[in-house]
Amino acid sequence: MKRVFFAFITALLLTNCAQVNEFSGLSQSYSGPVAHINDSSSKVSLIKQHFYELAAVNDKHVYASSTCTQDGGNANQQGLSLCSQRHEVPAGKQRLNIRAVNYVTVPFFSFFNNIYKAEGSVLVNLEVGEEYFVKGNIDGDKAAVWVEDARGDMVSAKIESR
Repeated sequence: MKRVFFAFITALLLTNCAQVNEFSGLSQSYSGPVAHINDSSSKVSLIKQHFYELAAVNDKHVYASSTCTQDGGNANQQGLSLCSQRHEVPAGKQRLNIRAVNYVTVPFFSFFNNIYKAEGSVLVNLEVGEEYFVKGNIDGDKAAVWVEDARGDMVSAKIESR
């Protein structure tokens, strides 16, 4: 019985480490004209949050909000301590990897749930100094994610789960 318990605990810890370290230490800094892309989120329950976030710019990973939240030490299961990332991105035509994330504070639930509900690349022409927002929705097994400008106009294709 002890072996089963320790195997279970080890599996939980390894799952948590894999989620935490996916983008750790990879930050982006750019020189020249930039635009800003903001991740967004919506609260589902005390232990569940949906994130709509930038994951990479031209195949270079960025520090996303779900990772930042995970790194924040959410050992307290009473609620979430959320991060909301604002990314400095070169202006002009860029390939962005965006995703809709079903985030839970209890790593055990990750065994039963695909945390990335919709993910893909979009081409966006970013204007110098402008603000953009990664938006989306998750409803059961259906999910979508896209990029909007500050006026709420969609500026990218919509990535939908299959």
